[in-house]
Amino acid sequence: MISSSPMLTGLSAALLCIAWATLLLPVARLPLAVRVLVMISITLLVMLPAGNDPGWYTVRGIFGDSSITALFFYIAFILQQNFSWQLYRNNELVLLRWLLPVTALLLYPFALGLTRFDSYSLGYSNPWLLAILFIMTLLLWWRKYYFLTITLTAAVVAWSLQMLESHNLWDYLLDPVFVVMVALTWLKPALSRNHTR
Repeated sequence: MISSSPMLTGLSAALLCIAWATLLLPVARLPLAVRVLVMISITLLVMLPAGNDPGWYTVRGIFGDSSITALFFYIAFILQQNFSWQLYRNNELVLLRWLLPVTALLLYPFALGLTRFDSYSLGYSNPWLLAILFIMTLLLWWRKYYFLTITLTAAVVAWSLQMLESHNLWDYLLDPVFVVMVALTWLKPALSRNHTR
């Protein structure tokens, strides 16, 4: 949750729901006005109260917090699939499809205590992790993967400003729901391509 603003937390939950609807439902095939209406409806459902709490409380309770990287991807994915605004190149999506599962395999089993080494602990101000991310960002910029460069930079900046409740850098870089979504775009490549209208 973005602790400084519940409104931003609600919007991030809405982005998550819209991105998943875009991935799993044929929203992109609908007329433009209907697509916009679907997105507005999802946003209102997430933001309006459900009982005593806003709807995004339920979304957050089910899916957990979204990482900064995930939010950037959700925005780009929604715009590309529904409005043909290409913010990331196909090569960047291919790289993300490889990078996220490998990182998740190196992070989550170790963080769950399956070994003595806890890779999650590296997210607490570890200079080596920051150095690796800096080198990776430079390489991405050199390869002209500007979307991934900006996304990684934004995640590290958000972590340095402590914009989320978590103080661990890993929580700004990836989350399980994001990993699953990117994996699904890999398993269903037709869903991740830009539709010609």
